[in-house]
Amino acid sequence: MAGALLNPDEINALMTAIQDGRVAPESPKSRGAAVNYDLTSTDRVIHRQMPTLDAINEQIATMFGMGIAGRTRLTVRVTSGPASLLRFGDFNSLLAPPATVSVLSLGKAGAQALLVLEPGLADTMIAAALGDKRGRPDEPTPAANGGGGGVDTRRDFTTVERNVLRRLLAVFTDAMQHAWAPVLPFRPEVVRFETDPRLAVISPGNEAAVLCSFEIEGAIRGVIQLALPYTAIEPAKKALMSPPKLNNVSDDRFVKALRDEINQVEVGMAALLGKARMTVRQILDLEPGAVMMLGTSEGASLPLFIQGKAKFTGQPKVVGGALALEIDSGPVSELRRPFDHEAHDDEAAPPNSKAA
Repeated sequence: MAGALLNPDEINALMTAIQDGRVAPESPKSRGAAVNYDLTSTDRVIHRQMPTLDAINEQIATMFGMGIAGRTRLTVRVTSGPASLLRFGDFNSLLAPPATVSVLSLGKAGAQALLVLEPGLADTMIAAALGDKRGRPDEPTPAANGGGGGVDTRRDFTTVERNVLRRLLAVFTDAMQHAWAPVLPFRPEVVRFETDPRLAVISPGNEAAVLCSFEIEGAIRGVIQLALPYTAIEPAKKALMSPPKLNNVSDDRFVKALRDEINQVEVGMAALLGKARMTVRQILDLEPGAVMMLGTSEGASLPLFIQGKAKFTGQPKVVGGALALEIDSGPVSELRRPFDHEAHDDEAAPPNSKAA
């Protein structure tokens, strides 16, 4: 057969060798085990980071730290960590006592979020707000076995303590509302505190949650976890995955400081007296005392260049023994050429050009 790799004799010899067991036949490749997939599952996977969300959390941390420091008169600093995605079923393990769980209303179509204070943090914040300046102890007390913080919170708060803690967490919700305003119109507020984890469940276990972490350092130390339902922020997913916009999510103080720094940048400025065309022979004939005629009339306005771009025009003057330029028009994007009578003239010379 034309084009065959083996002739009939070779094929018969190969088949005989296979039957005699001298050549093992190729075994079929095994396929992977089948895995059931639930098409109705609401699990979501995010393959990209959300830089705008991280910028929002940084702004919340800054405002919350300043607010807590102002109300407790203690040195406190709050930093935020990268946001992560997990299921509410995995997050619910953090809701058990002695952690303090606060249910937040986001004020948007009945959406809710969870704010979890690690064991001992709520008591420390309450004590600091009521005048205890010692802050959180470095070592846990015997009463907090496994509490991880130094104060046993396995108890219900009194009415006064709840009101104090609610006011302190209102600093966080206010910061959250301000930081999220350019992206989503959240109106978060503390609805209630829950000691029973079953009453703090706001979504099914298979629903996705965006977990945001805030670490408090200084006289008060601890971690606050904010769990936002993914469905609440999904409408702004594109904006959250985009690079943060400076005028939307940046702190006003940072914007002002950046504006001040930009205003201090030095730029080059030069005025063009005029220009003329000369042949090589005329240039070679130049000598001290020679007069070179420019194509600018005596009363014409001179162009003023900023970083090589013509922006203003002005009249030359002498002020205090120095040549000066009094601006009479501008700023403009394009200026008329200094002398229109030369149709063959090029664009205005760069600021570094010298003219007699």
